[in-house]
Amino acid sequence: MFHFKDFAPQIKNKSIFKVDFQTFEEALAEANTWITQNQIDVVNIETVVLPEMWREDGTTDTNLTTSGDMMNSWYQFIRIWYRN
Repeated sequence: MFHFKDFAPQIKNKSIFKVDFQTFEEALAEANTWITQNQIDVVNIETVVLPEMWREDGTTDTNLTTSGDMMNSWYQFIRIWYRN
């Protein structure tokens, strides 16, 4: 059976004017730690890019939309497909 786990850079600090996220490298380090500690049988690792991921329901939302004239933020995260 196949499963997946996402590693998205998490919010470090949030203020009225600015949101600071972990770096992509920090998310990758968390993914590597999880793989090693849990002896995961990795099938594939991919980078996924989604618009407005944090305004929607996160990395598994099936209905992500953008507006043509508005400024959108795009986020990338790591998705690991593994066998159980």
